[in-house]
Amino acid sequence: MSGMTLDAISTFLDSSPTIRLLKSDLAAYVIFFLRQSFKANNEESALSFSHDDLVHRLRNYQEELHEEERPVLLGSPDRYLREWSDAGWLRRFLPADSSGAHYQLTRYSEDAIRFVDNALSRDSRLVGTESRLRLVIDTLADLVRGASSDPDRRLQDLLSQRERIDAEIESVRGGGKVETYHPAQIRERFHTAVDLLKTLQGDFRAVEDRFETIGRQVQRDAMADDRRRGEILASALDAEDLIKQQDEGVSFNAFVNFLFAPHAQSKLRETIAEVTRIDAISSERAAIEHVRAMVPSLLAEADNVLRQTGRLSQTLRRLLDDQSAGHRKRTAEVLRDIRTLALRLKNQIDADKQPLPNDIGIEVETVIGVASPLTRPFWTPPQTFDLTPETQTIDLAIIQREARKLASLQRLEWDRMRDTIAKATAESPSIGLPDLIKLRPLRVGVIELVGWIQIAHEDGHRIDRDAVEEIEVHTLNASTGGPALLRVRVPIVTFHRTREEASVPVRTRRPR
Repeated sequence: MSGMTLDAISTFLDSSPTIRLLKSDLAAYVIFFLRQSFKANNEESALSFSHDDLVHRLRNYQEELHEEERPVLLGSPDRYLREWSDAGWLRRFLPADSSGAHYQLTRYSEDAIRFVDNALSRDSRLVGTESRLRLVIDTLADLVRGASSDPDRRLQDLLSQRERIDAEIESVRGGGKVETYHPAQIRERFHTAVDLLKTLQGDFRAVEDRFETIGRQVQRDAMADDRRRGEILASALDAEDLIKQQDEGVSFNAFVNFLFAPHAQSKLRETIAEVTRIDAISSERAAIEHVRAMVPSLLAEADNVLRQTGRLSQTLRRLLDDQSAGHRKRTAEVLRDIRTLALRLKNQIDADKQPLPNDIGIEVETVIGVASPLTRPFWTPPQTFDLTPETQTIDLAIIQREARKLASLQRLEWDRMRDTIAKATAESPSIGLPDLIKLRPLRVGVIELVGWIQIAHEDGHRIDRDAVEEIEVHTLNASTGGPALLRVRVPIVTFHRTREEASVPVRTRRPR
């Protein structure tokens, strides 16, 4: 809080891209679009999008606003992406493996999204005072243990932990009551963990900015000063080492070493799987999906930060190549001047018919260049392209038929399907898949039947792979378009009121 002076607050409110986004006339529409594109808990969200993909998403968003009769965002998508990048709300960059621009959120847009999300959920979300206090106490206790180099103090702490664990072991073995968290405490700790996870994912943008700042500084130094290649490379490596030695760099390296360890990943996935099967938080579907995507999301975030180092290397390579080209150009100019002077001297000597002077020569200050043959890349044959044009015949009938099939596809309503299971199991402890389909008949066809089995697999209900049953599915005949009846053999699926009553889930057998 020592940095929260009046001048600092005034400067922040006047210059911060986060505040400019929140104060913008289109703040609600921009924040909603950025959150839906980059932060939604579905398979379509990503860390970055190509220019064409984000333009397509923004154009669809504009069409939705037009259908809702909202007269906003009427310009071209390219214009808005350019303006949002210039404002610091989107980061535009060129990946090494792509020829087109990509976009990702900046730390300023992350802060704006998190601020709005926290403000809107403040009244509805659980305020975890007890879990946060315990987290603070545990963190401080761990800090004291980790900061002390006194062996007697460390030994005393370890013995105290062992005594506490041994006492609990003896209590459980003796038939004592196993202490568990109250459902409210479970939900409180779960929401605290989810909030920390969201904060962690947003903090990666700050780490990326550090690496990008290094690249810009190296580029500015190389353009401002006429320095040698070795000096540019040395300054860049020194700056990168400095970032790794700072607190953020040390913490990030420890994070990467832990997360990329196979044992740590396996243990984390097992813990997440067990957490998602706890009944007290079974209704928190959005938060559960967020936690389920935790490992791949964090791996992608870390990989994205590591790519910044690669982009720094590419910047160095480009700068050094530019300097090499400049050196070659200056060398060519010097050689041309030498040839001009030599020709002029020769013409003068020929005109005066004088003998060639003995003191003509040239001195070159240079060093011996040492090159290793191992630095040369292996020869690869040049890529060839078949430039012979192929004649393509467009069948409009096939296109129209496939377009009608695409338009007729329907999405599965996962939340309503899970609500049907909850209502059915509220009246009886369990219900079979055929009886559940009678309560909610299939509307989409066989794919909806597969959806019920997918829900049973994800939510821990019973799937007996050793027994099968037939279920009739009413669908349309693909050739005639008339009604048809299919009999599909599937494993016996039983939905239970609580997950403890269900046996251990087994792999689903693909419907035939």
